[in-house]
Amino acid sequence: MYPIKFKSIYKEKIWGGRRLESFRNDLPENIKIGESWDVACHEYANSEVLEGPFKGKTLKQLIEEYGQKLTGARISTDWFPLSIKIITTDEKLSIQVHPSEAYAKSMGLSGGRTEAWYVIDADPGAYLYLGIKDCTKESFKQALEEGTYEECINKVYVKPGDMFYVKSGLLHAIGEGITLLEVHQNIEKEFRIFDYNRGRELDLKQAFEVLDFNHINTASDYLLLTHKGNQIKEYNLPADFNIEVYEVNGELYQTSDRNRFHIFTCVEGAGEIAYKDNQKVAITKGDSYLIPATMGSYELLGKMTLVKSYVPI
Repeated sequence: MYPIKFKSIYKEKIWGGRRLESFRNDLPENIKIGESWDVACHEYANSEVLEGPFKGKTLKQLIEEYGQKLTGARISTDWFPLSIKIITTDEKLSIQVHPSEAYAKSMGLSGGRTEAWYVIDADPGAYLYLGIKDCTKESFKQALEEGTYEECINKVYVKPGDMFYVKSGLLHAIGEGITLLEVHQNIEKEFRIFDYNRGRELDLKQAFEVLDFNHINTASDYLLLTHKGNQIKEYNLPADFNIEVYEVNGELYQTSDRNRFHIFTCVEGAGEIAYKDNQKVAITKGDSYLIPATMGSYELLGKMTLVKSYVPI
């Protein structure tokens, strides 16, 4: 087993652009890229290994072939639990909400969706919408009809390095001029509430059945650990996944967890992952690597910021 990098799956979006060209050189030409799906294993996309002995195999094939040697002894091989995306915006995304576990299953879906956002880049004045403030269901409906919805929505101005937890039921939207890492439960389902009259279908009935009118989200808290010049921020997310942010300055020894896989995404800087017999893979801004559960010991080398995503056990 070795650190596994997958081909990026680029998605054209009406609110996208070419911002990923600042750290990617493989974008399809002449289209507005809004999302890069970098670790995906579901009916809409199946990531393909980019390099190494597994090159050309899909993540689904790897799970079928290696099972819990890849995913971990405590992670079911029936359903890969996480998706990793980089989202970039030249315009605002639709205002939307994701379903809860119970609501999703009532619709015949495999589960609900919570997600976390780590801001990679942000223009001055860039913001997110996170939660509803000082509004009832009735007054929010009226505000949508009258075009005064912004009075009811919590606006959060952001900068690189900010982390946010977006639970199911929370109204949310990403504003223009932002590039962020999105980690989420492996479900592709949202209900649009407002789309700036861009002609796409809205899902108001379902949205108002799941919207949480009592919660406003702000930046997530963390526990800070230090070790030989390196820093690790441990976020305590009330979700089916968790996140740590590594500030690597030099070298940081790690070992894989036989109970679960890890995913590292580089959000700033560059370095290497050194593993068995001093083999190395380069990692730079925008790269994601899956660390198989049985890979063994490895080192993170360089000066870089990494977001580590994993499933609690």
